[in-house]
Amino acid sequence: MTLFERHMGRRVAGVGVAVALLVLGLATPAYAAIPTVTAVTPANAALGCEVTVTGTNFQTVANGGPASNVAFGSDNGTGLTIDADTQLEVTIPAGAGIGVNNVVVTNTTGDSTPAFGYSTTAAATCPLAPTPSPTSGIVGSTVTISGTFNATVTGVRFNTSTLVTPTNATTTSATAVVPAGATTGPVHVYTAAGQKTGGTFTVNPVPAPTISSFTPIFGPVGTSVTITGTNFSGTVSGANFTTSAVKFNTTSATSFTVNSATQITATVPTGATTGKISVTTPGGTATSAANFTVSIPHSRSVTLRLSKHVVAKGAVNVADTFTACEAGVPVKIQRKTKTGWKNVGSATTSASGSYSKKVKDKPGKYRAQVKKFTPDAGINSCSKATSPVRKHTHH
Repeated sequence: MTLFERHMGRRVAGVGVAVALLVLGLATPAYAAIPTVTAVTPANAALGCEVTVTGTNFQTVANGGPASNVAFGSDNGTGLTIDADTQLEVTIPAGAGIGVNNVVVTNTTGDSTPAFGYSTTAAATCPLAPTPSPTSGIVGSTVTISGTFNATVTGVRFNTSTLVTPTNATTTSATAVVPAGATTGPVHVYTAAGQKTGGTFTVNPVPAPTISSFTPIFGPVGTSVTITGTNFSGTVSGANFTTSAVKFNTTSATSFTVNSATQITATVPTGATTGKISVTTPGGTATSAANFTVSIPHSRSVTLRLSKHVVAKGAVNVADTFTACEAGVPVKIQRKTKTGWKNVGSATTSASGSYSKKVKDKPGKYRAQVKKFTPDAGINSCSKATSPVRKHTHH
């Protein structure tokens, strides 16, 4: 058989297998992936100390997991613990040598690439296992981690969470806040020499917030909006939680008050645009079903002149070219009385914004006023305006 015939035979056989799989309703087998290494924490750890390796394809079988070995140069690490498909813990071998070593993670598919260079330092006293107190709480809880760390604590990780910078850190304790995304699992404490894993911190779930409605449904920047829903605040396992953020579309409200577990009052912030309202708590983020319309404000003014026998005349003017704020606008004519301003007449402006109205001839102080209104379902907002006070006397 010629080389060409053998090649064609393999091609035909391959096509036959693929067709058979299709006929049987079976998927073509997926190929697992080799691991990758993206970081080792802490930087420049000491020989013999534990580190966290982050990357991909460490655990999931479909991705080639679980990882079976982590090598530092030509020496294999010890105490391999896989936290997740993207994170594992391992102790640097004492024989790895000081300086830059390539860190290589091996799974069932092969060795990690590209090469990840990691610098190690001379042997030092590694931190010992940490103990968290309390041992459970919610995202946002403050936890004290105690132990013999032999150096000042520089970081804390709750299971596979982001690395947290502690407060009040010493060689024997550190205080840290449980970050968003933390899950139940071991606590990792970090020093310049390396890390150590110990204890278990249980992250209690916080009920997710919901938004059922809000009022008003439109308004310009500065409008006070009442948001109604559930789980805006509360208590879980003795720990209080509350709303951490309110957004109008993508802009955070700089001023909001959590009135209760079911109500928030928030001010529409500068820069907000029309879109959903969202509320964020340790339990997650709730997004409104409807949009809040951020109205475009239009500033107005109104004038008033008084002629004999009290004919009130004037005009409504808009600061920009949005004529809907001045044409066909109701104007109230008011006279000052002992009890306050009293409406004595009303008029509607012409297409050019002017108005004229005869009212009962009485001496006194008068003014004209137009109320704030929205001509098009909240997209635009025409401001309230009051004229200067005019005085009328009999001649």
